[in-house]
Amino acid sequence: MTLSTEQLKGWIEPDLLVLDDLFLARRIADVSAELLQAIVHQRYKLRRAIVITSNRVVQDWGKYLADATMATTILDRLMHRCAMLEFEGKSYRLKEAAARIAITPESS
Repeated sequence: MTLSTEQLKGWIEPDLLVLDDLFLARRIADVSAELLQAIVHQRYKLRRAIVITSNRVVQDWGKYLADATMATTILDRLMHRCAMLEFEGKSYRLKEAAARIAITPESS
């Protein structure tokens, strides 16, 4: 998959780019990893904001990209001017589901 300059602009030009559930899959394709690196690099140069959510710790990004150097390059740019938030605890979705189950009357 090769993106045209016009298609790449759609990822680079917005004031804010949100990448939700990054690395939900345990491994992403090489072309996707290269695209992620290009997007992060270009947005970094233009000082455009990126919000990334992930359940994966940054120490494992090299494993998911299958390239530790690429992971370091991406993280270097992301973390240079970032505010990193880390949350611990159980999933709110699972908590809500458990609460619904607990208040559901038993079937006869």
